[in-house]
Amino acid sequence: MKKRMKKLTALLLSAAMAIGMLSGCGSSGKAGSDSAANTEAAGTEAAAGAEAGTESAGTVDTSEHVDLKMYLIGERTPDFDEVYGKINEILEEKLNCSISVDFLSWGEHDTKYSLLFSSGEQFDLIFTASSWCHYEQTVALGGFYPLTEEFIQTYAPDIWEVVPEVAWDQARIDGQIYMVPNYSNEFGQDVLAVRGDLMEQYGIDEITNWDELKEFYLACAENGMYAGQGGPWYQYFQAQGLSTTGGAPNAGELVLYHAQDPEDLDFYYLLDWDGFTDYCHQAKELADAGCWSSDVLNSNDERQTGLLTGRTAGMIWNMGSCLTYGKQANEEHPDWNVTLIDPVKDMPKKVNPYINNGVAININSQHKERAMMVLNEFYTNPEVYDLAMLGIEGKHWEAVGDDQYKVIDETNYGVSNNCNWGWNNAEIQRTEYIENRTALDDTYDAMLEEWNNNIKAAHPYDGFNFDSTKVSTQFAAVEAALGNYYTPLVNGLVDDVDASIEALRSALESAGIRDVLAEMESQAAAYVGE
Repeated sequence: MKKRMKKLTALLLSAAMAIGMLSGCGSSGKAGSDSAANTEAAGTEAAAGAEAGTESAGTVDTSEHVDLKMYLIGERTPDFDEVYGKINEILEEKLNCSISVDFLSWGEHDTKYSLLFSSGEQFDLIFTASSWCHYEQTVALGGFYPLTEEFIQTYAPDIWEVVPEVAWDQARIDGQIYMVPNYSNEFGQDVLAVRGDLMEQYGIDEITNWDELKEFYLACAENGMYAGQGGPWYQYFQAQGLSTTGGAPNAGELVLYHAQDPEDLDFYYLLDWDGFTDYCHQAKELADAGCWSSDVLNSNDERQTGLLTGRTAGMIWNMGSCLTYGKQANEEHPDWNVTLIDPVKDMPKKVNPYINNGVAININSQHKERAMMVLNEFYTNPEVYDLAMLGIEGKHWEAVGDDQYKVIDETNYGVSNNCNWGWNNAEIQRTEYIENRTALDDTYDAMLEEWNNNIKAAHPYDGFNFDSTKVSTQFAAVEAALGNYYTPLVNGLVDDVDASIEALRSALESAGIRDVLAEMESQAAAYVGE
């Protein structure tokens, strides 16, 4: 009962999200031709273990030493091997095993990930994520070992107690779990880092909604300052309660859904939605006024460049990045008083799906039980967790109290910089101690607390992710057609808004957008009906 109550609380409060934004379910709904057999085998294996008395990780037979291998995403930092040497000391003592790690770099994982499975390479654990890191695709190929509830409870009982039920539901494809999702609230909404001195100069006290944001943009232009590095398109449709649809064209932007209304199961295809036309007209008004550079379409500037160079009054990004670059700007220009603003302040917040980060077991692993037990240590053992996230205590970081840390040397390991995100665990994760706090730190903490106390109700499409396989030709043509019209429109850089929208509409119709939409509707209906 305790576990179920905790999971229910997580479902109602933090998970707001049945976000399997990728919940594989939402994608193809097919787990690959071998999934049924794999599921049956997993259930049989777990049952056999239970019959042998393996009621918890502590009673599983670990008399045989095994060497495991794990794949992570990113780049190996200089002290990585030293840190994992410490982790292996713990694993050797507790589970009579060790683990080695190989990395797939950011530039190569798209091409090399599937090859690990098609080649039959021997390894045990691998980082995965819905949508962006090959979860649904690998399940469809039969590459991941299906995890029954009995298997998880037997070999990772602590994980079973921590991960909320909604996260397991997000990970299901055709009713079967193929990954252990992470457990942390990651918010799927950007904020703005804005120069407070300019807000004061322009007589603007707060920016909490679209009208106030637009007022600030126009005030910047009137005073010869660019407000940002492009049109605030996301801020507009989020103010309408809408959100991107997982797997839809153009990173989900072409088809939106009403994330704030769980009863609304319509999709909002931009060319059929009056709000898109309204935004494009407002974007042109802002662009013509000089709210951003007319050369923005040709710019290669990073998001923070305008703010840090003083060319723009603000920047749009996630809360953590806005804090980081806002603090940098304030250190270099204390009089700027950069602060954080939320242009949809009163709107309940969308939490990213828990399956945005996770870990799976290779179907070809020879040591599936031990791999699951090792993952249990990474996920729930505070000593292992701190090592993987922060490095070696006394060398890379030092503890402040029971739940905070202070960086000593971040250069040779890096805080949360080694793909430890697959086992994020909010229950034991330390937060950084800020020795010389600033007003911006206080604003960030207050905003984060507000967001955590205002998580939106779950919408069925939070966990939906469109699989374009059946309409891949049309999907590709739609993506190609967008390039000529879409970006200029959302940045207000067209001569005639209505004519440009009609040109975009015609191009998308010719490309086959109706086939894509029909397939999306079909998949969504099947997904919601599950």
